[in-house]
Amino acid sequence: MSSSPIDQWALAPDVMHLNHGSYGGVPRAVFDAALALRTRLEAAPMKYLVLEWQDAIDAARVALAELIGAPVDRTAFVANATSGVAIALASTHVGAGDEIVVTDHGYRAVHNQVQRLAEDHGARVVIARLPIPFDADAAAVAITSALTERTRIVLLDHITSPTALVLPLERVLPALANRGITVIVDGAHAPGQLPLEVRSLLAAGVSYYTGNNHKWVCAPKGTGFLVTATHLPTPRPVVTSHGGSPAYGPPNRLHAELDWAGTHDPTAHLCVPVAIDTIARMANGWRHALARNHTLALEMRDRLAAALGGDVLAPANSIGTMGAVAIELPPNTKALAIEKQLLADNWEIPIVDFVHGPLVRISAHLYNDADQADALAAKLLAVGIRGRRL
Repeated sequence: MSSSPIDQWALAPDVMHLNHGSYGGVPRAVFDAALALRTRLEAAPMKYLVLEWQDAIDAARVALAELIGAPVDRTAFVANATSGVAIALASTHVGAGDEIVVTDHGYRAVHNQVQRLAEDHGARVVIARLPIPFDADAAAVAITSALTERTRIVLLDHITSPTALVLPLERVLPALANRGITVIVDGAHAPGQLPLEVRSLLAAGVSYYTGNNHKWVCAPKGTGFLVTATHLPTPRPVVTSHGGSPAYGPPNRLHAELDWAGTHDPTAHLCVPVAIDTIARMANGWRHALARNHTLALEMRDRLAAALGGDVLAPANSIGTMGAVAIELPPNTKALAIEKQLLADNWEIPIVDFVHGPLVRISAHLYNDADQADALAAKLLAVGIRGRRL
């Protein structure tokens, strides 16, 4: 299984990088492109932002939309998926007594947003509890069983952050169609980890789909996207800027409202085409990148589980390019303390303080190889971590 040498990446070679899922990582070609764009911007800021920026971001949008299978006219850049969820929630009405359905595997920042929205409007958050060990059919039943006549919003991860599970959207969406429910999909991890066809998800009933470009697509930090269904009005941005004036910006009002939220450095967005092309070149195409990383993630996860004596959470068909293993921490030790100890020792790996028990989550990208899982297992055993049975 071929890998991309670490010297092709802007990653420190003396650090064990096993956590691409959290913050991503950029190839050197992308890093250099970002630096060149930033230099050009800062050399003549007004000239660039008035004369060049809009054309550049429109071109980047076309490349992104092709990768994720989304309609260009309904795709806008945002800072990250958390921001995309915030915009989607701000564009949806809930009132007293209404219900918002989430799962117990959701991202904490997103759950905080949902909880605050519910508190502000007198709504109620309903938590669908997913089975562990994971079963896609049972997970679909858990989600659809949480629906009532008061359900107004369903917010689902495409791939869960703490547990690295691919949720069965195709099994859930038919139950949501034609019920007037706003469906928000937090696809933070999906672009570059799954073969995406957002257009099909919109047709099946998704109202808003948001994702990150800085994770598996390998663009610089600070770039994500939001795609909205055709029948919906222009989303309500959390920051109303010049695009709120009908005469300002491009004719596409979604782009006018969301592309510009005030002065910022747009180079992360503008590097998305370079990132897409670079990963394709490194892996002989995105199809090969996804297949290679999926196979590697399974091997790394399974090696780690075997060495630690812990259980994996899900079958292979519910895993993308990262996986989680159930663990036991040393007595009287917190997950964050172990994680910080590992970071100090140059091991980048998340120790997840999950509600159903601690986990270690391992990621696989082009610079990783399977033997790193064996090295990680030895390191975790050395600091007192053992596997846990589910």
